[in-house]
Amino acid sequence: MPTRHHRIQVTEDPELAHALEAAAPHLPRGLSRSRQVRELAIAGARHLAAVPQGEAERQELLEQLAQRFEEGDTGLDWDALRESKRHAWPLR
Repeated sequence: MPTRHHRIQVTEDPELAHALEAAAPHLPRGLSRSRQVRELAIAGARHLAAVPQGEAERQELLEQLAQRFEEGDTGLDWDALRESKRHAWPLR
């Protein structure tokens, strides 16, 4: 199909074939291989852009999570969790 956009070639090596196979259930049915690669590239870029950039950001997120637990603002019913654990893994 004619286009004014640049085209790229991608070799379907074993890693790409595996990625396409793994992604197939999450992509619309009937896409061509090139369209599948395009969809994966876009989804991958969105995912990478959403991931914290470095150790400092990861550390900050962990500290924020720990602070929520220290403040007791977790939204979790700890008694219900303990009870469900007791039922799931009873002591003998």
